[in-house]
Amino acid sequence: MQSSKSLIRCLRASNGLILPTRVATSISRPSFQTARPLLSSLQYNKPAANIFRRFNSNSSDSPSPRPLTDHLSSPSNDAANAEQNTARRAEEPAYRITFTCKPCQTRSTHTMSKHGYHKGTVLITCPECKSRHIIADHLGIFMDEKTTLEDILAKAGNNVTKGYVEGDMEFWEDGTVYKTGTDEKPPEASSKGTP
Repeated sequence: MQSSKSLIRCLRASNGLILPTRVATSISRPSFQTARPLLSSLQYNKPAANIFRRFNSNSSDSPSPRPLTDHLSSPSNDAANAEQNTARRAEEPAYRITFTCKPCQTRSTHTMSKHGYHKGTVLITCPECKSRHIIADHLGIFMDEKTTLEDILAKAGNNVTKGYVEGDMEFWEDGTVYKTGTDEKPPEASSKGTP
């Protein structure tokens, strides 16, 4: 068994921190009254604990004399940018997905850009339980290979039922037609073995 002094040397070498050398001198017999854990007998210096605070930008008590950006925000600019973004999103091609969240069984509809689905990473958050569902990952953030919803469902033995919306009607690939906004449920993602 190593002595307590050699244990402290090992801790110093592995952590790279200077620890105080005050340790218990004998640990010969276990006694609940006299034996203390070795680490609880060490006292850390306050300056060493505050080393990391110096580099944290959120820890300063006074506002920074220099802002992180030279762009000044104004309500009129923000409103104009919001309008531009809304107009751009209305014109760009998009997919609408309706699915049932498996953890909470909530059915919801979401819109995503085609570019994001085919080239980027798309996560959809369930409005009820706040679970995040991976719809596509071409950037390799969550999956090891580029993948889409079709690939994910194919691995599970399911397929995606596709359709399109024309006016207030939904046309599904199996030939069924539904009126948008009714309580009729469109077909779910089905297993390959079932019709």
